[in-house]
Amino acid sequence: MTTKLEIQCRIDEETIIGKFLYDSLSSNLAAFTAFSPIYNAAFLTNMDAKLTALKALLNPKKITSEQKVITGRINGNMDSLRGKLDFVEGYIKRATGLTIAAKDFGVSAVRQKNNKGDVEGLIGALNYLMVNVTNNMAALVTVGYTPAQNTALVNINTALFNDNAAQNVKINERNNLVEANYGLFNDFWKICTDVSDAGKRIFKSSAKNKMDDFTVAELKRRIRQEQKKNKITGKITASETEPPSGDLTGIARIKFAGVKVELIPVAGGRRRVTTSDAKGNYEIKSLTEGEYIANFTNAEANSKSSDIVIETGKTTTTNINMVAKAGSELAKIVKKSGAVS
Repeated sequence: MTTKLEIQCRIDEETIIGKFLYDSLSSNLAAFTAFSPIYNAAFLTNMDAKLTALKALLNPKKITSEQKVITGRINGNMDSLRGKLDFVEGYIKRATGLTIAAKDFGVSAVRQKNNKGDVEGLIGALNYLMVNVTNNMAALVTVGYTPAQNTALVNINTALFNDNAAQNVKINERNNLVEANYGLFNDFWKICTDVSDAGKRIFKSSAKNKMDDFTVAELKRRIRQEQKKNKITGKITASETEPPSGDLTGIARIKFAGVKVELIPVAGGRRRVTTSDAKGNYEIKSLTEGEYIANFTNAEANSKSSDIVIETGKTTTTNINMVAKAGSELAKIVKKSGAVS
C-alpha cells in the first residue's frame, strides 16, 4: 500500500521551508530550550540529518548525472539539426514535381519546435517532415539531396526519440524514488510543524516580529516571492584563442553581443532562452531551483556549455569567454581591437 503524502506545500518546497525553520531554530535555540528541553543540540542534529536525506532523495546524484549526459546528447542533436534543416529546406524549394507544396513539408514546424526546446513536439514534427521527404526522395535527389544527408536526419530523429524516452525513464526513476519514501517526507513535515508551532508560541508575546519566521504560510509566500528573484546572469566575451590553463589574464577579448544562451533543466521542464546584449551581458529571471545545463552559441564562435545550479533567492553569475572561429569576422574584430575586457 502506497503511503499518502501528508505535507501542506509542494514537495520541492518542503526542504526549503525546513531549512528556513532549521536556521531560525538554530539562531534562537536558547529561547526554545527554555520553552522545552526537547529542543537541544541533538534535536538540531537530527533535523539537519533528515533534511540532508530528503535533499538527496529529491536530487539523487546518480540519476542527475545520467540526466545530464542524456540532456547533453539531446542538445547536441538539436543544434546539429539546425544546419541540416537549412539544407533540406533549400532542396525542397528547388525541387519540381513534388507531391505536396514546399510550404507544407513541415520544415517551419520542425524549426519552431527546435527553437522552443520542445523535444516531444520536435520528434513529431520531424517524423512528419521525414515522411514527406521520403515520399519525394527522387525529386529531391535530382537537385542535390543525398542519401547520406537523409540518413543523418533519420539518425538525429531516432536519437532524439531514444534519448527523450531515456530521459522520461530517469524522471520516472526520480519520481518513484521520492514516492517510495513519502514516509520520510511526512516525518520531516511533522518536525517542521512542531518547530513552527513552538516558535509561534514562544515569540507571540515576546517578539511578534519573529513569528513570521516560524509561520509556514508566510514561509511559503516568501519562497514563491524569492523564486521570482532566482536568476542567472553574466558577461560573455570573445577571444581569438584561449590558453589551456583557462587563465585569460592578458588575453585580448571583446564584449560579445548576440550570443544565444539556452538554460536547460536537467530534470526536464521548460527551456529558457535569451541573447547577450551589446555589452555582452545576459540575464534569465524567475527560475525554478535545481540543476541546469547552460549552452552558449553563436555562428562566429565555438559553442560552450556549463553546469549551473540555481538556488532560491540567489543570483548565479556565470561569465563565459568564447573562442572565435578561425577566419570569422569575429576573429578579425578581436585581433584588430586588441582589447582586454
